[in-house]
Amino acid sequence: MSKLIEFIEKIATDPALQKSYAADPERALRDYGLDDAEIKAVLSGDRKQVEALTGRSVKPVLFYFFPD
Repeated sequence: MSKLIEFIEKIATDPALQKSYAADPERALRDYGLDDAEIKAVLSGDRKQVEALTGRSVKPVLFYFFPD
């Protein structure tokens, strides 16, 4: 499984990763080990780019953050 697929699956369920991504998306992606092409695709918001890299259909994700 690619790091990008792992990241997409993990961010859907990991509140700490969600907060990290919300605070600094590029850093969260780099810290997870994604390469430059993967980071560029995710940050672009272009679903087709992400799908081309993963070989899978991806759906948008929406997060709600509540104060601690």
